[in-house]
Amino acid sequence: IFSKDASERLQTVMDCRDLPPEAAAPILWHVFDHNLTDASLREFAALALGFKPNNRSYEILTRLLETDDCDDVRAAAAAGLGYLGDARAFDTLRMLLFEDHSSRARASAAVSLGMLRDPRSFDCLIQSLGEEKEGAHDMARACIGALGELGDVRAVPHILGFSRSGDFVTQQILAEALGNLACPEAEEALKFLQNDEHPNVQKAATLSREQLAVRMLGSK
Repeated sequence: IFSKDASERLQTVMDCRDLPPEAAAPILWHVFDHNLTDASLREFAALALGFKPNNRSYEILTRLLETDDCDDVRAAAAAGLGYLGDARAFDTLRMLLFEDHSSRARASAAVSLGMLRDPRSFDCLIQSLGEEKEGAHDMARACIGALGELGDVRAVPHILGFSRSGDFVTQQILAEALGNLACPEAEEALKFLQNDEHPNVQKAATLSREQLAVRMLGSK
């Protein structure tokens, strides 16, 4: 991390994936304590603070969301908070979802709100679902996936329309989300998606129908 070679510094941060959190911590702290200017370095380090958590992860990630000018770094910091799973992040992620100018950062906030599984996220995600700004596909995909993570069946009527979106990635994410939403309407939508022309959508719908059958049986 002290190398003058940018590629070596980046590789050091990426290698944190294979280190225990306590060993990765001082490397990741160095990136932010010394204000290293390489955006790629900050992006990977922010993400690593989430899946290699330490006692400063929350503080550094929330600060990045408030102060870093790079869209990709803020998106990575939002993702890091999702991996971290700290309930305190809800308000910060909610603000990012509604106020950040970057579609990537907003979509990342939506995904992380789903990962927190905080019921308060439901209304935020529904409100953002129909966003028609640049990157709208990304936002729809993020919100649909996050609503699936929440598992609140009230989401179903709001997301069913995307079964005819014509975008196979969105339809695949929809099929995966419906597997977590145990209700008859989800079952019918999955039957429809099983007949989609794209094999990825077909496969996701089939797996989700199997998953849904188990969930609905358990709820009886």
